[in-house]
Amino acid sequence: MVPSARTLVPQILVAGVLPLIGYVLLRPHVASDWVALALVMVFPVAEIVFERVRNGRFEPIGIIALVGITLGLIGAIAFHGNATLLKVRDGLLTGAFGAICLLSLLGRRPLMFYLGRSFASEDNPSARADFDQMWQLPTVPRRFRFITALWGVCLVGEAIVRTILAISVSTTLFLVVSPIVGWGVIAALLWYTAVFSRTRTERVLAIVEADPTLAPGFDGG
Repeated sequence: MVPSARTLVPQILVAGVLPLIGYVLLRPHVASDWVALALVMVFPVAEIVFERVRNGRFEPIGIIALVGITLGLIGAIAFHGNATLLKVRDGLLTGAFGAICLLSLLGRRPLMFYLGRSFASEDNPSARADFDQMWQLPTVPRRFRFITALWGVCLVGEAIVRTILAISVSTTLFLVVSPIVGWGVIAALLWYTAVFSRTRTERVLAIVEADPTLAPGFDGG
């Protein structure tokens, strides 16, 4: 239910490393921080477009990044090029995503179930149906709600830390520290989610093997 390292590493390089390098190179040649920050947004935008062309659809992570870029640029223009708005963009976005995770716990199924289904099914109707049936297995709903709550709490906390950094440190230092904080939290969450899901899946399989009547679609035949 989580993307592979092969998928994530290029996104980290494009969205985290290249903007920093671009900002350091551009800043001496432009009038202000916000201009340099706006220009280096070409890297994550290019990554989003590339994924759209290659896969024929927008990945959930790409959609989230695109919304953040758009909000940051609109805010900077509306407030006369305030670079702080561009710096806090990612923190506000991850914080909003974390809040949505927490709010989704009130619904029938939490947000991480739908994201996991998107990664697992890749628009395959059969795989999508199998993933939906998994919800009926014992302990699975509790597992997804726990993971969703964990992501929600951690991302809200990460957003608070990055917002404080955006306000209190220089732009150059922020661009060095912020990706470390942001990607570090996300990498830790992805790692824990993968390990947690694997161990819980093994437990579910053991439960179903002990009592096949718990499997979805069991008809006693």
